[in-house]
Amino acid sequence: MAVSTKSLFLLLTLAACAVSQEPAPSKPQPQAPTQQATGGQEAALKAVEEMLAKFRDQGIVVDTKARTVSIPAVMNDPPDPVEYLLIHQRGKKHEAVFVTKVRPSVLNGALLLLGLKQGTNVAFKEKVPPPSMEEIEKGADPFEVTPPQGDALWMTVSWRTEDGKVREHAIEELVADLSGQHPVRGASWVYLGGRMAAIYRNEPPVYVADFEGNLVSIPYMSPDNHLASMVHERCRDDQNWYLTEACPPAGTEVNFTFHRDKPKLVADREERLRKAAEAEAAGARTPPNPGGPGR
Repeated sequence: MAVSTKSLFLLLTLAACAVSQEPAPSKPQPQAPTQQATGGQEAALKAVEEMLAKFRDQGIVVDTKARTVSIPAVMNDPPDPVEYLLIHQRGKKHEAVFVTKVRPSVLNGALLLLGLKQGTNVAFKEKVPPPSMEEIEKGADPFEVTPPQGDALWMTVSWRTEDGKVREHAIEELVADLSGQHPVRGASWVYLGGRMAAIYRNEPPVYVADFEGNLVSIPYMSPDNHLASMVHERCRDDQNWYLTEACPPAGTEVNFTFHRDKPKLVADREERLRKAAEAEAAGARTPPNPGGPGR
């Protein structure tokens, strides 16, 4: 039996709620659960089992213990600066890093099973009084920007090289910050969850990402039809992001993983960057020795 997008979305939400419930207390309760309540729990758990099977059919792997969701994707070859880290195959391919065939609403259902909750997209408010044209030309922003807010998530990508070795990177190692000519630093990622809306007047609401195909944004994008967004001080600039040399060749099949908890790979990278920044700062504070070593 075919299931509508709206029904699927609601079913996935119900399943996620069932998985994220706290364990029942070990002490006996004064009253036994009613038959109706027990039936509801059984129905929810059955929904979870059915959804996990659907995920497997699409290549989605949900690990509720590790709190990860992994999907198959392909390395893209965008001709333009990138706006999206991940898209569905019907998304903005000319501005995306990775492309997947996984249906956005089903992917979102898998993310819900990790306990993620709906976030809030970027907000813009005009400054009063507005900056002058001269100030804007010098870089002043005419808007007060409130970054996206929501549950944090992290992403990694792995693939097998031609010589059979497995390479794995934190996603930040693959996105170039053109203003600094280095992989992006100081970024975070938040879950937004997408939204239901009517595409056409007088039509029932649908999960919009299923139609647009854009999943994870790098610069700030509005409205919040995508599932997740990067948060960074330069996310207002949609021309600032491209690919690093660490990316695999275009067409490479990759395993793209969402993490509910910060993975060691990301933590190790952050520690390396912290130590490098400290060493650079210490070097800048040390006056040069014109006599050289030993003098």
